[in-house]
Amino acid sequence: MNVGFTSGAARGTSSASSSRHADTNRHARNTMRAYEFTAYGGPEVMRLSERADPIAGPTEVVVDIHAAGLNPIDILQRTGTFRFVNPGRFPLVPGNEFSGTISAIGSSVTGLAVGDAVFARTDKALLGGLAEKVAIQSELVARMPRTVDFATAAAVPLAGTTALQAITRGLAVVPEDRVLITAGTSMVGTLEIQLAAHAGAQVTTTASAHHTVELRRLGADEVLDYHQHPDHEIPGTYTKIFDLVPGADLRALLDRTQPGGRLLSVAATPTPGSMRHDYAMPAWRALTLETVLFLVTARVRRHAKRRDVHYQRLSMRPDAEDLRTLADLIDSGRLHVPIDSRFTFDDAAAAFARVESRHAKGKVIVDVHRPEADTSDQQQV
Repeated sequence: MNVGFTSGAARGTSSASSSRHADTNRHARNTMRAYEFTAYGGPEVMRLSERADPIAGPTEVVVDIHAAGLNPIDILQRTGTFRFVNPGRFPLVPGNEFSGTISAIGSSVTGLAVGDAVFARTDKALLGGLAEKVAIQSELVARMPRTVDFATAAAVPLAGTTALQAITRGLAVVPEDRVLITAGTSMVGTLEIQLAAHAGAQVTTTASAHHTVELRRLGADEVLDYHQHPDHEIPGTYTKIFDLVPGADLRALLDRTQPGGRLLSVAATPTPGSMRHDYAMPAWRALTLETVLFLVTARVRRHAKRRDVHYQRLSMRPDAEDLRTLADLIDSGRLHVPIDSRFTFDDAAAAFARVESRHAKGKVIVDVHRPEADTSDQQQV
């Protein structure tokens, strides 16, 4: 698949030379380029700006970002879906995950060094990954896989950590499990299929029929065409179900979960307690949030209790140890990371549009700083 660009290769040698000259001027002024949200809203609220270079605090590292991954949550953050739990302080630098090279470390940082190639999922409240540099707590950062490039590494932190925490904690998958994963071609879905298969479970997933071969190659034992098998017509029952579809019929999925089993969702309304520790907030806001979530999710939770099914909405937590586990899986060849498309930093708006189209199969990547050795055409995926 190819994705068209208005910059990148089309800019030509003269433009590339001008860009390098501008980079030199910015470095002399100790400034960087970063995208900003100026308010909540549509594409019009995002702008490319110049900001002061970040400085590492005692427990932080500064990373020169090579690539950033974009996700559906980036769109939700731009439109203000999470404004109650995490009110924006505009202008706000977006970006939930990245890869790059450490350029500075704080006085209390251990285990990392200047020059290390790393990847990270940003602090959920602070973000900041769609920029040329970021200062981030060292406990959120891990050395990236040795066997992949920066673009592939940037595709891993958010979806990979979500999938891993679902398998190991939320669902606690074991070899005897019969697992259903909805939306198998989503980024989290493709990783979850592989992780569940490596755990020894029997894996069923939902997708369009023409994706059957590729999903079986990833480890799915059965692929159900969601056009023929909507939630209420999925055959059989499962010990564990992982829901990745916004607006899914949770009651139907609960009916297909065996008693004593688990249904975990990343797309449904958060359950009480699932977001309590994600964002710092005053006590009144936390109490209001928990009360609203308790009331809104009461019906599905009651149905889960009647079915003797453990139901929960997963809210992943950034974790460097999980990133190290994912890096080991990638380096050992046990985890394949799909890339949908790559865009230049100047074309980040087009990258957002690709995510917003809901047609991406794999991760959408923004190349921020491209290593000289990486001469591949950005339009190729």
